[in-house]
Amino acid sequence: MPNLAPLPDFISALFATGEVGVGREPDFQTDAAKSESTLHPAFESALEELPSVDVSGLVLVPEIAIASAVWFYRACLALADRAMSEEQVKSWAAALPAAPATPSEVLSADLTLRHLPELHAQARSMSPDDPLVLSLESAARRFPLSGVGVPLAEPLPDLTLLHRHAGLWRLYLDRVIEWQDTSRLRDSQVARAVADALGEHASTLAPKIAASLALAPPSPPLQ
Repeated sequence: MPNLAPLPDFISALFATGEVGVGREPDFQTDAAKSESTLHPAFESALEELPSVDVSGLVLVPEIAIASAVWFYRACLALADRAMSEEQVKSWAAALPAAPATPSEVLSADLTLRHLPELHAQARSMSPDDPLVLSLESAARRFPLSGVGVPLAEPLPDLTLLHRHAGLWRLYLDRVIEWQDTSRLRDSQVARAVADALGEHASTLAPKIAASLALAPPSPPLQ
């Protein structure tokens, strides 16, 4: 990755192309206002991704959006700088933002953390036992919407908050299908919902999921 900073440039590149550069120790605090202004249009785009639901209650939470972007920036730096010490990687990993408590916080964090699967795949291909890999898997558990596509063993993420919001739940299921993330199907509620969403088209739309579930046509609702 080229030496590119500061944080707003990283965020803009991530949204525009997915190809980012990182530099050591950018001044995140100085760039907070500009970072927030960069995140607002991305949040509006994220709202448009949600299935047809009322999104009036969803607002950008700048604190968690910026904290998530900072954490993801440093995770990218840890991948790019292979000379970084294990202690430094673990220190940055420990700064993972707190688990979201509202749907707005889920979507705010997801603006950058939705790229977790790609970063995890790169890190795992280089060194499966790298502390960065474990850090990214911890993030995938704490932010389950963003973490779809990161294969997880037990324990599976807590999906209570997603399930309470129709749009986020539908987006979560859509990502499970898109990524064909069979690790999420160990949650029986997810497995049933994915099976119902795919219906008789499962083998065509998501063959890995169909094989994992041995899908049959969805059962009719109980009378």
